Amino acid sequence: MNSDKAREQLTVAAEAVQSATGADWEPMTDVGPIGCSPGLERMKASWKGVATADRDAGYAAVREALEEVGFETRILGPNSTTPAVASQTVDGFGLDFAYPTEGGPLYLYVSSDCFPLEEWPDEED
Repeated sequence: MNSDKAREQLTVAAEAVQSATGADWEPMTDVGPIGCSPGLERMKASWKGVATADRDAGYAAVREALEEVGFETRILGPNSTTPAVASQTVDGFGLDFAYPTEGGPLYLYVSSDCFPLEEWPDEED
């Protein structure tokens, strides 16, 4: 895993979710590196969107879209009032999609697998 692969992994998952349900997705945090464990980091980002389907249909569409691009999914808290779709790999990739209130906003949190620390080019380069 390296930063390019991690960014690709995050992007593929985020695009699958965002195209499956929701509109007007706005970043809450930009894609960027965060610490993972000593000597490692991961890419992370989060978004907020407007629902375009009811909650059950939204969760089903998100699960289907993620599974089509190769991610396994599960529902966290299926019997709770605020379930979420989650995907995680043994290497550290993680995704949470939440639609907490019918008709309310959608939330998407994604972080990539961990990779060795790298030098980041300046934005001006």
